[in-house]
Amino acid sequence: MSEADAPEVVPIPRSLVDEMVAHAREDLPNEACGIVHAKDGAAVSVHRVTNVAASPYRFEMHGMEQIRLEQARDESGETLFAIYHSHVASRAYPSQTDVRMAFFPPGEVDQEPAYPGTLYILVSLAEEPPPVHAYHILEGGVIEEQPIEIV
Repeated sequence: MSEADAPEVVPIPRSLVDEMVAHAREDLPNEACGIVHAKDGAAVSVHRVTNVAASPYRFEMHGMEQIRLEQARDESGETLFAIYHSHVASRAYPSQTDVRMAFFPPGEVDQEPAYPGTLYILVSLAEEPPPVHAYHILEGGVIEEQPIEIV
């Protein structure tokens, strides 16, 4: 891939990354999950969402909390920037479960994901300091890393 073809680096404020890492640590032993909102394409806020699966192996966002956040975005003019979650003992890379759950209905990967264009941010607690990586999950279950810069 030439430099011209390389994906653009997406900036994410340090304060938002710190909030996602803090949430991941506070929700141990289970995975944490939430949503990042954007204004004019830039990440501006982190919103914790209850993991109703209450599991160290997967997450399932509380549906009503998601709907309330969607309504708040509509009212504020913000957009969905990313869905984030933590891995408590594995690397910051989407698991097969994460990929299946990015589609609706879950596992129907031969279509657009449920939130096309949205980043999936993963925080890994398997290392210190916790690595944070971002990905796009695409039709066919394809995973593409999105370079980020913590600013």
